[in-house]
Amino acid sequence: MNTETIRKIVKASGVSTGEMILVHFWGEDADKEIANNFLTAVASLGATPVLLQQSRTINRAIFSSARESCFDKRFFELLSNFDAVLDVFAYQPVILGYEIPTEQFELYRKYMSQLFYTLMKSKRFVQIRIPTEANAAESGLKPQDYILRMNSAYDIDYEALADACRKKVASFAGADRVSVHTGMNCVLHLELAGREWHIDAGDGDLPCGEIYIAPIEDKTQGSMFFDTLYLDDTKYSNVILQISDGKIVNSNIPAVINYFTGQPEESRVVCELGIGMNPNVTELSGYTVLDEKMVGTLHIAVGANTMFGGSNQANNHDDFVGYGRIEVEK
Repeated sequence: MNTETIRKIVKASGVSTGEMILVHFWGEDADKEIANNFLTAVASLGATPVLLQQSRTINRAIFSSARESCFDKRFFELLSNFDAVLDVFAYQPVILGYEIPTEQFELYRKYMSQLFYTLMKSKRFVQIRIPTEANAAESGLKPQDYILRMNSAYDIDYEALADACRKKVASFAGADRVSVHTGMNCVLHLELAGREWHIDAGDGDLPCGEIYIAPIEDKTQGSMFFDTLYLDDTKYSNVILQISDGKIVNSNIPAVINYFTGQPEESRVVCELGIGMNPNVTELSGYTVLDEKMVGTLHIAVGANTMFGGSNQANNHDDFVGYGRIEVEK
């Protein structure tokens, strides 16, 4: 990721003059130039950057010998005064990657729990996946393909994206009910009364580029068709999901409905309707982080939605991306 792209990302995240910004970097010293470039970009916008690095190597050494008295409330109070957090990861966060004694790992777990509890209280918490081979491993894509797709998704005009998202949201102004038309004859009806559309144009989860809303949880009815649907890294083709009273209840593919019936009830609730808006994501890859942002696509999700205005509490949030059109119902 080049410095110009980083500069655009930092600006799109909302960093402004006079703010205190924590760059929370997950990576080793060998990748620290990435963190330094984010620090520089923050400072160029007139804000004060502070670096907190989470290195697996360093954390292993620290928590192999840490005591209960380490990282008390004073440490977390220091982290509670930032206007925004840029959570930048060169590899998957939180995972320690090493075995340490159980009692020491419990200290690490408590540290991470309190850390995120504190950082999530900031006005903005922006997660930024760096296009690295380490991050490619979780995507299911070949490293070079992943890096190419991610760099392209990041290299956009963020102001134009935000404007396009605002216009798309405006097209649904006052709409209490919409229908999603997919495949030959599949129609899904969703009720939106009292719920708010959200815009992801750089100040949330990056790569960005979508608008989304939490539909009324027990009102979604109908069916939706997907050319391709991924469940637990298994790819299914020409899938129809049947939804009744907000929950997935059937499918034309036995293995698919067997999967869902094996999940807790709250994990089968349709919790989101989203529309992809990123013009530089041009084809589906099977990597949901990118697919749900692809312009011209739409998606639903099942699971948790309390973080964006819904009421369904669950331990999962799984997105399913497809093609179709959305119509406002009178």
